[in-house]
Amino acid sequence: MKLNEVLSFVKTYSIEYRNPNLPDFEISQIYDLFPERNSFDENINWPAEYFHNGRYGIYLILNIEYDVIYIGKAKNIGKRLGAYFGTNKEDKTCLIKHTNWSSNPKYLCTIAVDDEIWFEALSLEEYLIWNTQPIDNKLSKNF
Repeated sequence: MKLNEVLSFVKTYSIEYRNPNLPDFEISQIYDLFPERNSFDENINWPAEYFHNGRYGIYLILNIEYDVIYIGKAKNIGKRLGAYFGTNKEDKTCLIKHTNWSSNPKYLCTIAVDDEIWFEALSLEEYLIWNTQPIDNKLSKNF
């Protein structure tokens, strides 16, 4: 499923299940893990700090076609993404730490939740996985 379709589910979740008095989710711009490979000049590229670093929320991992291949939650988005991606010491490019993806990760999008309602990340993650069924969530990866 494409990123824009997944983000439409975030909007649906917000309308149908959230109290309208809660602060909006903060949805990041797209982060390019490999700007040297077919980049569309995204605003933030590797090795810049991840969007919403240190925040509770959801992260979406996308392939080069902007298909969301994995959805996860974290109490520290930057730290969690650091478990997946590191720096190649030779050329300072992004290093994918796990090789069992259905297709190569290329982009990231993060969705931060307010720190006082951190537990909402759990609900949003489950809702998005249930409704979008990303391929690598269905494969029950062991990360």
